[in-house]
Amino acid sequence: MSGDAALYRLDAADGECVVCLAGDWGRAERLPSAAGIHRDMGQPQAVVIDGSDLASGHPRVAAFVHALHHELDAAGVSVTERALPQNVDALVALASPPPAAVRQTQRKPRFLASLGARFQNQVRISQDAAALVGQALARTPALVTGRAQTRWRDFVDLVRETGAASLPVVTVVNLLIGAVLGFIGAVQLATFGAGMYLADLVGIASAREMAAIMTAFIMAGRIGATFAAHLATMESNEEIDALRMIGVSPFEFLALPRLAALTLMMPLLYLYGTALAIVGGMVVAHIVLGTPPIAFIERLQDAVAFRQFVIGLIKSVAFGILIALTSCYIGLHAGRNAAEVGRAATRTVVVCIIGIISIDAVAALCTNALGI
Repeated sequence: MSGDAALYRLDAADGECVVCLAGDWGRAERLPSAAGIHRDMGQPQAVVIDGSDLASGHPRVAAFVHALHHELDAAGVSVTERALPQNVDALVALASPPPAAVRQTQRKPRFLASLGARFQNQVRISQDAAALVGQALARTPALVTGRAQTRWRDFVDLVRETGAASLPVVTVVNLLIGAVLGFIGAVQLATFGAGMYLADLVGIASAREMAAIMTAFIMAGRIGATFAAHLATMESNEEIDALRMIGVSPFEFLALPRLAALTLMMPLLYLYGTALAIVGGMVVAHIVLGTPPIAFIERLQDAVAFRQFVIGLIKSVAFGILIALTSCYIGLHAGRNAAEVGRAATRTVVVCIIGIISIDAVAALCTNALGI
């Protein structure tokens, strides 16, 4: 077909104009113009678009129907469709939002209304977060006694993922952090002839602050983002709705084992990271200052009290709970599309990093006030 004459015809009766679409629009070289057809109609009271003679439902048909809709709606003419292919109807509906939605997007909310909506949204988020924490406190005994709606096989897999699978990156980061602390301390302390106190600096800094913080950052980026993306994908695939339909609690089945696994593994990873950071500082002390490893360890035993490790352990547990609850909350409340999966992972990492720094600052203030 070389022209558009065989693609449509106009029939008029009783003030109603019928646009009969026909032929194969996918093979046409020149398509009809919606504005031209509108001019040829004159001034009809209503228009019917009939697709009973179409050879196929090509997307070009949907584009033409949408354009003709736009032309006739602007002129105040009523338009209905008849016998259009199903895919054409779907494309037209996708391209044409409801009038109410259009008016809503065009109308800007007032400042006070926008401020109230944001405040209400923050209140809702706070309520949901508090409910999640309450569920964690209420259902943890059920998990310990084996009465929770979860599978132990999933819990074991989560323990392996958060624990053994995280060892390589925890090893590299904490070893290098200890080496950096050792090098900076060695350079500065050697200036004053106090190189023997390098073990104090590396030991206290690693046990009290750096090992817990760096391990938490690693787990937030590696495990927290994974948990959030996994749960957000399940939310977009309506798998979480399916769990609710069969009477299974999504929190017990999905969030509770993740919370338990991360809370259990974080103190162990902290102790492992602290040992590696001390080893990194000891190696630097031996290379830069010539301090024998035995002398470094003896000084370390005298300098680092047991309470420094207790403070680090408490922080690591708090960091693990924060990462688990944040990732589960964001994942379970993600939107139902693919873009929300990436947003959930990114939002989890950002919130966890801010939360880790905030908890560490509060802990520093409390320990300083108590003289610990």
